[in-house]
Amino acid sequence: MSEQNKKRLESAMLSHKGVSRENNDDKVYGSSELGLWLLSDGVGGLKQGEQASLYTVKEIRKSIANGSNLFNAVHSAHSVIKAYNRHEEEDRGATVVAVHSKDEAYDIAWVGDSRAYLWNEVTGELTQLTEDHTLVQKLLNAGLLEPSQVKHHPKRHVITQCLGIENDHQLNIGFLSREWDYGEHLLLASDGLYDELSRTELIGALRMQRNNQAKVEYMVSLACKNGGSDNVSVILISSPIKKARKKKKKSFIEQIKELLKIG
Repeated sequence: MSEQNKKRLESAMLSHKGVSRENNDDKVYGSSELGLWLLSDGVGGLKQGEQASLYTVKEIRKSIANGSNLFNAVHSAHSVIKAYNRHEEEDRGATVVAVHSKDEAYDIAWVGDSRAYLWNEVTGELTQLTEDHTLVQKLLNAGLLEPSQVKHHPKRHVITQCLGIENDHQLNIGFLSREWDYGEHLLLASDGLYDELSRTELIGALRMQRNNQAKVEYMVSLACKNGGSDNVSVILISSPIKKARKKKKKSFIEQIKELLKIG
């Protein structure tokens, strides 16, 4: 990364218990020094979800600080929660979505239905980068459910992957690697945020001429205003690339090929 582009990533985060819940089972964490941001949601319906999300944050942070990659750090959190569950004969579970950024590149890992979105302020596009580990997502992928049916499906919150829960299947950690570009921002969100805000409302909040912290606070307050039936957590991270890259000029041969639509 060039010196003029080398800056710390600007970020903001907020977690709120919502309107209807007595406790907040969500946990958020961010460290510019580690280049690590993560959001974990204690799974509803299981005992001590708040502990599970706390263990997730602590273990991933420790693993990254010790030089682990993000995929292995998430898997380590899964193993830690399983060990606690076996020792104390409890059921703890948590979802997670995490970002590990280094220089111009970053990794995203996730388990469950906590999401990562990419917001491009130049194009105005909002893209969901993660795919939910849920029953309804499986039905969507199989063509057995229409997107319009998801929001009100009675089993829309049934997750198929969860940190700490043992089953007959190997943990499926979602993972992808990308490079930062100018005008990009990553939005990490628990289901308590995206269930309450429409796509239009999310884009409207991201478009506001305010800093990241103000945008995060606005999104959480709007989610609570719209119902706030669950814990609400959000992290917003901005690209370290502060100037648009110059587009590589096409060679004369490349221009001719493009005109002739060959090659």
